[in-house]
Amino acid sequence: MKDLPPDLRRTLLVQLREMGYASSAEQENRDLFSRHFYPVAEHLRVFDPNVNLIIGYHGTGKSMLFKAAVERYLSANTARRLMERDLWLQTLRPDTSRWLAGYPWSGGTDFPDPGILRQFILPIHSQLEDIPLQQTIADLWLAYLVRLLDKNVSLNTTGLDALLSPSGVEVEKICQTVPQLRVQIIKALDELDLHLQNEQKWIFINYDELDTLGGIDWELMALLVRGLLTFWTEHFRRWHRLQVKIFLRKDLYDNVRIFTADFSKLAATRIELTWAERNLYAMLIKRMANLSHEWLEYCRTAGIDFEKDDHLGWIPQIPRLEAAQPLIQQIAGQFMGSSIKKGRTFTWILGHLRDGHGYITPRALVGLWGYAAAQELDSQRASGMQLLHPTSLRRALDDLSDEYVRMIKDREMPWLEGLTRLLAGKEVPMTRQEWLAILRDNWQSWVNNPSEKQRPPRPSPEQFLDFLLELGVCRRRPDDRIDVPDLFLHGLGIKRRGGVKR
Repeated sequence: MKDLPPDLRRTLLVQLREMGYASSAEQENRDLFSRHFYPVAEHLRVFDPNVNLIIGYHGTGKSMLFKAAVERYLSANTARRLMERDLWLQTLRPDTSRWLAGYPWSGGTDFPDPGILRQFILPIHSQLEDIPLQQTIADLWLAYLVRLLDKNVSLNTTGLDALLSPSGVEVEKICQTVPQLRVQIIKALDELDLHLQNEQKWIFINYDELDTLGGIDWELMALLVRGLLTFWTEHFRRWHRLQVKIFLRKDLYDNVRIFTADFSKLAATRIELTWAERNLYAMLIKRMANLSHEWLEYCRTAGIDFEKDDHLGWIPQIPRLEAAQPLIQQIAGQFMGSSIKKGRTFTWILGHLRDGHGYITPRALVGLWGYAAAQELDSQRASGMQLLHPTSLRRALDDLSDEYVRMIKDREMPWLEGLTRLLAGKEVPMTRQEWLAILRDNWQSWVNNPSEKQRPPRPSPEQFLDFLLELGVCRRRPDDRIDVPDLFLHGLGIKRRGGVKR
């Protein structure tokens, strides 16, 4: 096996490291996005007008698809060929459709921040029963839908000045106008939908990153999401060409507290985003091949064929999972040690990235390779054509876990900070009784701590442990002991007991 020239080795590793650091769709510019986006046939059902709800775990690519729709990256020939119905193609044509961001707000700062929303909702939360509160928050979303459409399309706004003239942060003033103007509002939206039908056009309103609505306030976020679902459950069948796409995290979808009475009607229009192993490796190879000419040629030396797309760059041809194996082994070796006893690298990588439900996300896979490249740059261990040593991959798994837990603490699950303190130094797997003993011993101090950013999102240790299993933070083993997947293990400060495979 020939050796990679030192300069080329370093170039490939530096680019791989930077690819891992740019694994979030929210942080990518247009050029990066077009190189990173990998169209999956099953996921492109999102653009079917009859699909209104898109469900996925953290990092499954919801934001990728949201960005692809709103910013029109899907004019690519490769993506279009994956469509199964001509109707879907019509929804992607610039002359027949508009994709608008209802949240994050496409009108810039003309949407209240979590603090303003909290000031508006908390007083009425204590005053109103559940149904009136839910309807008031639904009216909030109706008001900002009208304001969004007024900024982007031709809408009959006769008589709606009181709704449209205030600043977007004056949420109370805006929402107070809705009951008095409801007839004019619905009439304007009905007229818009009829115009779209006559013109054979669509307007899609997209909502993503809904977990950020309440800042670190989980209850506020749940109320706002529930109000959004209430509004669209009541209206998505009223309009034919004015349609909604709600991108919702799987744990929020599974949480009955945000459901509305008729939510099953909207839920019937959903798809759930999952990634087959073949698509995961194809996505990874696409990202690497589009990093540079050097990476493209390195991939080709392993026998990977590519198709060039004017919009999305080089698309790897991976008809089955095994087609990716030669390149993965060229990069990281055949085994995670000197022999098969430590495991095959090709399967070890995916096996150690699964959450408690067995799912793997593109973000985790890309992040692992970036951290492994950083380890290799710090201390080169691989030789020949191989870029990553097994030691670098193992250490990268801990780095990935640290970053993954830190990120979801900051954005989605701030209560993990409290859980981390409770579990520091503990060893898993543990029995359910052992888990509950730890939680019960610390429960009241956690719940009553005035400096705590976020209280546990369940009222009792028993319900909280079940919630961790629902989220995939924990998983139940065949012997009924409760374990923590590697994706969370190091980040939560937990160790695995000796004799249990990672």
